[in-house]
Amino acid sequence: MHIAEIRLIEELAYNAWPASVVQIVDGWRMRFHHGVTARANSVWPNECHGDMDMQTRMCLVDDFYARHNRRPIFQMCPAAQPTELEGELARRGYIGVRHTNAQTAPTDGVLEHAGRAMRGTGIDVTLGDLDDVWFNTYAEGDGMKEHERAMRRSIVERIGPRACFALARIDGQPAGVGLGVTERSWTGIFCMETLPQYRRRGAATAILRALAEWGKGHNAAQMYLQVMLNNPNALAAYAKAGFTAQYTYYHYEAPASQNV
Repeated sequence: MHIAEIRLIEELAYNAWPASVVQIVDGWRMRFHHGVTARANSVWPNECHGDMDMQTRMCLVDDFYARHNRRPIFQMCPAAQPTELEGELARRGYIGVRHTNAQTAPTDGVLEHAGRAMRGTGIDVTLGDLDDVWFNTYAEGDGMKEHERAMRRSIVERIGPRACFALARIDGQPAGVGLGVTERSWTGIFCMETLPQYRRRGAATAILRALAEWGKGHNAAQMYLQVMLNNPNALAAYAKAGFTAQYTYYHYEAPASQNV
């Protein structure tokens, strides 16, 4: 995948997971959301304008996160700018964690693969706006801690592009959820969770298919999602639905000595 395509997917995902505080530094976007999710509390460094030197940039990053009582984190991918950034972070003792695949698939391909897998399962998926049933199912499936719930909900409440909240029911009971966000002919998939007692019964595949249909209805010919490399079950499920890995991103965290 070309750098321009990677940057586009990173920008779409940025828009789909908005932090409550964003400060722009010569193209870099420093995000803060009260420590809830690494994506919403990290530097998005995929644009670089002007001629600000690296030392000045890094001092501004350090100051931003110190004011919010957080260690600096960078969300790194092949599109990160400038090209010497990764080497600079390594020199400063940053450590790479949460390695994640960005995967894509044609919408029609997901409909074909998921539709074949869903024949005869009887899983009901409803699509709509954010409500308490959807969010509570998401929180339970994720194992979300109580203090995180309000911050997670505030992220999905402020999504700017068109969003769709999918809820799967098995035997009439909430079983799993997913979130679709469409922008510029792409549908991003987020918040895929299935309650433990309903796993391996096809809820996730049914949700993917429903969100693919919804995205196609809004002229989205392509789909993307992000899945951590240490999640083999999800990797296998997305492969069966037609998704293929395009690049890897990870979070580069400042050393523990930089705790504030």
